[in-house]
Amino acid sequence: MVKWRIELRWATGNTMQLSKLSYYSDFVVYPLVLIALTAANINHVTWTSGTEWLGAAMSGLVLWTLAEYVLHRIALHRMAYFSPMHGQHHAAPLALIGTPSWISVSVLSLVILVPAWLGLGFNLADGLTVGVMLGYWWYGLVHHVIHHHANKSSPSYFNELRAWHMRHHYSPKGGNFGVTTHVWDHVFGTAISVRHKAVASS
Repeated sequence: MVKWRIELRWATGNTMQLSKLSYYSDFVVYPLVLIALTAANINHVTWTSGTEWLGAAMSGLVLWTLAEYVLHRIALHRMAYFSPMHGQHHAAPLALIGTPSWISVSVLSLVILVPAWLGLGFNLADGLTVGVMLGYWWYGLVHHVIHHHANKSSPSYFNELRAWHMRHHYSPKGGNFGVTTHVWDHVFGTAISVRHKAVASS
C-alpha cells in the first residue's frame, strides 16, 4: 500500500525522499490547479481581458524558465539548506527526491498569485500564475522523462534535453542549469559545450 508520508532524513543531508504517490502527484495536481485557475476567470473574459490574461500567462512561462535557472544554479547548488538535498539527487538520480505538491503549489501561490493579485488585479495575476505553474509542471515532466525513461524511446526533444542535462550531472565543468531550455545558460555563460561531454550516463 502506497503511503502519503514524506521522509525527511536530515542525517543524510536534508534529503526529501517522497513516496511514489507524493512524487507522482505533481502530474495530476498541477493540471487540476491550472484548470481551476483558468476556469476562475473564464466567466468574465472579454477580448481585452483575455488578451491581457494570455500575455500574462506567456510572461509567467518565460518567468518560470528564468526562475528554474536561478533556483537550480544558486539555491540547489550554493545554498546550505538546499544543496545537500540536491546533492542526493546527483548521487542517486532515480531516487524519488523532490518537493511535495502541497508545498510547491502553496509557495507559488504565495509568491506569485497573491502579490500579483494585490498589485495588478486578479486577471493578470491569474494569467501570470497559470504561466509559472505550467512551466513548473513541464519542468517536472521533462526532468522525470530525462532520468526515468533514459532506456526507452523518447521524442528527439527529450533526447536532446537528456544529453544537455547529463552534461550538467557528469561534466567536470559546472553548468547547464536550465532543464527545459538552454536559453539562460547561453545568456549567462554557463552552457557546457559538447567538448566538455559527460563522463558517464544515467
